[in-house]
Amino acid sequence: MHRPLVALVFALLLADAAPGTTLSRETTADLVCCAERVCCAAVESVQSRKDPKSGFVFTHVRLRLLEDMKGEGGGTIELRLPGGRADGVETVAPGMPRFETGCETVLLLGRKNADGFPVLLQASGGVLPLRKDRDGRRRLSVPVTGMKELEGEARASLDSFRTAVKRIAREQAERAGR
Repeated sequence: MHRPLVALVFALLLADAAPGTTLSRETTADLVCCAERVCCAAVESVQSRKDPKSGFVFTHVRLRLLEDMKGEGGGTIELRLPGGRADGVETVAPGMPRFETGCETVLLLGRKNADGFPVLLQASGGVLPLRKDRDGRRRLSVPVTGMKELEGEARASLDSFRTAVKRIAREQAERAGR
């Protein structure tokens, strides 16, 4: 198969595999509003494998739930992301996040795709990695936008981010109840 054709087929597969993915510039608050689930999780394993049906390589990320901030689900989360290297085949999917075993992150998840895997909102935008500060507090390592509680914080603490997410979820529930 010619490379341009492979790229086109993969692009179509990516579009089907991630129907909730968007490339627009939305704030973190917008993404939280759109998310079915916002949770904090620790990466347990990262493994790329070739799909026997399509021949494309996907990276499977298994995460252990630490806490749900919005929505809920099981204690284990498995993401299937396009791209990776397996069986001598490498597939590159621009914009897909990278995960490392042992790292903690906040996930902004949409509905599950046709194969039953949760979809990350806005690809890498749906992953907010956590780092510990000098005092051992967990902080988001990327800027957070659109949340009034976090204005002025260069790197929001997980505690203040949780408060903002719960406020947004409460306001959504109140609007839905009207």
